[in-house]
Amino acid sequence: MSTQAARSILASLTPNWLWTWNGGCFGYRRGDSLFSYDGIEVGRFSGPEVFGADGSYLGEVRSTEEDGDRLITSSYKKSRMAAPFIPIIERAQKRPVDRNQEVLYCGYEHFPNPEILRGTILQRRGVPRSLVNADPTQ
Repeated sequence: MSTQAARSILASLTPNWLWTWNGGCFGYRRGDSLFSYDGIEVGRFSGPEVFGADGSYLGEVRSTEEDGDRLITSSYKKSRMAAPFIPIIERAQKRPVDRNQEVLYCGYEHFPNPEILRGTILQRRGVPRSLVNADPTQ
């Protein structure tokens, strides 16, 4: 195996933490998958855009001047669709601290809350509501 291939595999295994535009730590990107901090795959990337398990547009990654990449939703792209997928579940991660909120751009709104996306996916899998609302990191 080449050094470049080994680096590529290692990079896909290392979580790249992402925050929302309002400063909350959402979760992490691993390869083309977006996981909430509790280890549930809630989206897949197609370029900078993120699509949910049902194929609906969730948002995209945009860069900020000071804090790097953040998740945000374009109001104009909400009708976009991609192929649906079956989410995978990993072990919950200890999430980093939140960051400062950024001012929203015109035509954009806040990325969906990780707890909402997590709840939707777990309910579709038949997990009881009492477990859907539990905090897995505690």
